[in-house]
Amino acid sequence: MVVFTLYGAVAAGLAVSSVGGSFMAGFLQFGGLKLFGRMALGLALNALTPKPKASGSNRGYQVNTGGSALDHQIIYGKMRVGGAIVYDESTGTNNKLFHRVIAVAGHEVESFDKIYLNDEVVTLDGGGNVTAPSKYVKTTTTRTRVENSSGEYEWVYQASVKYLVRFKFHNGSPTQAADTDLVAESVHWTSEHKLSGIAYMYVRLEHDADAFPNGMPTITAEVKGKKVYNPATSTTAWSDNPALCLRDYLTSSYGLKEEDANIDDTLVNSAVTVCDTLVGSPVSNIQVGGEYKIKTVGNTDFTLYGSANNNVGTVFTATSVPDADSGDTGVVEIARYTCNGTFTTALTPYDLLSDLLTCMGGSLWYAQGKWRMKPAYWTSTVMDLDEDDFRSSIDVSTRHSRRDNFNTVKGTFRGEESNWQVTDYPQINNSAFVIADGGQESVADVDLPFTDNSIEARRIARISLESNRQQLTINAAFGLRTLGLQVGDNVRITNTRFGWSNKEFQVLSWSFGLTDGLDLQVNMTLRETAESVYDEVDDGVVYERDNTTLLSPFEVPNLGINISTELRRVKGKTLGVLLLDINNTENILDTAEVQIRKSLVEFNEPDFTSVATMGSFVGTDRVEVVAIEETLYDIRARATNSLGVHGEWNTISNYSVEALSVPPADVTNFDGNVVGSNLFLSWTPVADLDLAHYIIRYSPLTSGAVYSEAEDIAEVQVGSSTLALQNAGVGTYFIKAVDDTTSGSNASVNPAVFVVTSIGLEDLNVVATLTENPSFAGVKSNVSKNSSGYLELGGSLLFDSATGLFDSRSGELDDFSGYVSSGIYYFNNALDLGQKYTSRLNFSFTSTRVDRTDLFDSATGNFDDRAGVFDGDPTAFSDTTVSMQLRHTNDDPTGTPTWSDWQAFSVSDITARAFEFRLLLSSTDTNVTPVVSALSVTVDMPDRTASGSDITFTGTTNVTFDDAFAVTPAIGLSLANLTNGDRYTITNKTRTGFTINTFTGGSASTNSVTLDYVAKGYGKELT
Repeated sequence: MVVFTLYGAVAAGLAVSSVGGSFMAGFLQFGGLKLFGRMALGLALNALTPKPKASGSNRGYQVNTGGSALDHQIIYGKMRVGGAIVYDESTGTNNKLFHRVIAVAGHEVESFDKIYLNDEVVTLDGGGNVTAPSKYVKTTTTRTRVENSSGEYEWVYQASVKYLVRFKFHNGSPTQAADTDLVAESVHWTSEHKLSGIAYMYVRLEHDADAFPNGMPTITAEVKGKKVYNPATSTTAWSDNPALCLRDYLTSSYGLKEEDANIDDTLVNSAVTVCDTLVGSPVSNIQVGGEYKIKTVGNTDFTLYGSANNNVGTVFTATSVPDADSGDTGVVEIARYTCNGTFTTALTPYDLLSDLLTCMGGSLWYAQGKWRMKPAYWTSTVMDLDEDDFRSSIDVSTRHSRRDNFNTVKGTFRGEESNWQVTDYPQINNSAFVIADGGQESVADVDLPFTDNSIEARRIARISLESNRQQLTINAAFGLRTLGLQVGDNVRITNTRFGWSNKEFQVLSWSFGLTDGLDLQVNMTLRETAESVYDEVDDGVVYERDNTTLLSPFEVPNLGINISTELRRVKGKTLGVLLLDINNTENILDTAEVQIRKSLVEFNEPDFTSVATMGSFVGTDRVEVVAIEETLYDIRARATNSLGVHGEWNTISNYSVEALSVPPADVTNFDGNVVGSNLFLSWTPVADLDLAHYIIRYSPLTSGAVYSEAEDIAEVQVGSSTLALQNAGVGTYFIKAVDDTTSGSNASVNPAVFVVTSIGLEDLNVVATLTENPSFAGVKSNVSKNSSGYLELGGSLLFDSATGLFDSRSGELDDFSGYVSSGIYYFNNALDLGQKYTSRLNFSFTSTRVDRTDLFDSATGNFDDRAGVFDGDPTAFSDTTVSMQLRHTNDDPTGTPTWSDWQAFSVSDITARAFEFRLLLSSTDTNVTPVVSALSVTVDMPDRTASGSDITFTGTTNVTFDDAFAVTPAIGLSLANLTNGDRYTITNKTRTGFTINTFTGGSASTNSVTLDYVAKGYGKELT
């Protein structure tokens, strides 16, 4: 079998054997630009014998070329090409007209898409005349003196347009006729000059010094090339699929001219599918002129880059590219592999097949009488092998020779995004490979003559690089179970001695025969492979470490160091503590040493001091240095493996310790509740140990207020996290924490903000009450009901996870460890007022503290640290908290409402339609929990009066309140101008209004009356 492949740099040998008949196989492998291996006999293989390669011929005709015996040009996919000049002739007065025929392909093509004159795209009309640029169009005006109907003479002007350039195109059909215009205008070109089977352009140019100042222009065209046969559909059509183009070359007269029966079309169809698979790429990778399909939009406006719209699935040609800092998150798709390029028939089959294979990074081989192909993609392993399958010793080659090794790939491509010029694609390298090669960069030139975009070029180059780094190669004899394998198959091998556990290898060569002892064996050469070779990720470190799982005596893990500082109160003093988190990801660590010194920059202290030597660990271990000074430090750590080999020091220099001078943390959860004209502010205490007090500032602005322009209104000492303000005003309230380090001037960086937009609600009416006890049927998170049916924090250990004897447990039956630190109870139902109102909300709960180890002997800490009386007073403890939170919405809560954030409250006036509530329980002692036995929320609304006057009507009228009440109000009214015997009735009285009717006797009154009314209730519906 003959194999060509873009990637790989180790040759495999030839094996020829016979089993039950004739079987002959040869093996070739292409690595970069070098041929390895040996070849067997056979006509097809002889056709691949290397010949001298004509420089540049693999790019075809990029300009117009003249000659007496030029080779045909072949176009696969789409490419901008020149061609062979096959005919020139001058005609007309003074030979003013010039005719040229340019053959662009020795086969039928799909279409001529764009025409260039000297790198300018021209516009053609229906007759093939160039209408733009305007320099190729001449307009002249003539005048004629004629007699009009009055017998007078006048001048008549007439404009005429002359086109200097005309094109005619012939796609190369075997039955095409000669160009009729050229036959008519030429002296020598006749109807027999058909150029059957040759795609060509006929251009006629008229001499004009202004249009053609440099003489004859260069004429090129973007051409969709050859139509190729697809065995899956049994159709012949244009395609840029590499597998179909490769198959076409194998069967074409200018290629190997193989019979269709000698092509493995099953593998061809598989290769077609792989090449057509769309692969996503960030929109930042697109290039002008490239064709892309929108996969995901993200925040990208694709219309800025040439798309007609932003719809997923839209195909567009890029007219511009995103800026480097655009932050676009859109993703485009392009085919995994395409084939777009040209060549001439002067190129040897070996060179051409090698070039064609580059565009899909693929392999081509001949086996069992058929040509077979495979693009560069991962196939699952087909067999697992272990020590029982080996029949010989294993010959292992761990590395390529320096000649065949490389760690960087560069090369060229040509396409629309490069303005059809041969251009370098972005270089592919990997720092891990360079390090493995001793820091020496080794570059491989991988030119891609049939790849037309940089995204595909980089994909192929990455596969080439990462495949080359899979260097572990083995040769061995195997048992008959491997008879079913063939070249290209992937297998997994397990061998304890070499440290391989299901390590993946690819079969490079396969032979079958008898040994000297007449044993049947299969001899194979295999090389390591990995699925990650074919992804879009640089995997250099992985490839350098996956050869074996055995420990290298020289491998020592690199330790990471993460540094932070904190403050601690020790015997009444605030001390700085340096926290050194040492990170290790390898299981070969034996010890880790950490050292520290003041930086040389400031103290000129050359000696490090060891602060810790740690044993083996994986993950993160911490070293603490207490009473650290505020200055610059050098910190370093190194590992030692189990064989006593020391690793390199990882040093962090000039780390600045500023523990005491760091501003206090920002205040969080700054919130407030308005009750009447009073404002109750609350916040979460700042945990900084050197905290002195809090500063509260106020601005009357409800928007746009800034801290620096607000006034101080209160100073709150440490230990308090609430503030009550009487007769509070509408506006913005700020809070900052201040420490005692720099005389009260070291404040937190960002102020916390609370805005008050309304003050005062009185004369309230109870509207609704939600009571959760005794059922407590709501959702519980880390909260459970105890045996009394009350809420408490849940236990941190499940029944099945407990150890020891069942009857040795203390506490509740299902409580096998301490309580969790916090939990949440969600009210069973939301409270829906039906419409949007301003309401006052308050809650009530009954909570007690329960200590599961509340015995004298079980208490922890010092005897005189116990709070309260001798045996402990639960009311004196501060290790449990219970707090309420709510969130609200103006939407229907049964639909898809938008809820506000959860906020703390005790008594709050809030404008909303619906509310949800939750109770937060927490404890700082795992043996202590708050227990809630009663829990409810009450909603009140203020009294309200609405009125109307001088409403004149006759007989009946409907009155609608300006704003609806929460419930139907009481109504008082006065009617003027009633006559003797008149009476009235009130009907349809609702929370939105009422109807009043007047009668005279038993009939509706015809008298005009005037109405004044007053409605009193509560609640004001807001919109």
